[in-house]
Amino acid sequence: MLNLTLEGVEVFMRRYNTSNQESYWDNYDLVIWKKDKNGFTSIKGLFRKDNWGVSEKISVDQNGMWRLPKKYVRHFK
Repeated sequence: MLNLTLEGVEVFMRRYNTSNQESYWDNYDLVIWKKDKNGFTSIKGLFRKDNWGVSEKISVDQNGMWRLPKKYVRHFK
């Protein structure tokens, strides 16, 4: 896990966004969305910008940190 402050999340959001994937805020939750046609049948499926995709929601903890899974660490290099 990668622990991020608000500034770290903002850096991640700028580096992560492409035409097939996107990150955005939902209140204080970080939502990571990736285009995937199987999102139509997935529990985590979400229709966004005329495409189906799969989303992952990361909530802030009581210390003001977002715990980002390791699979997203490559966006910081």
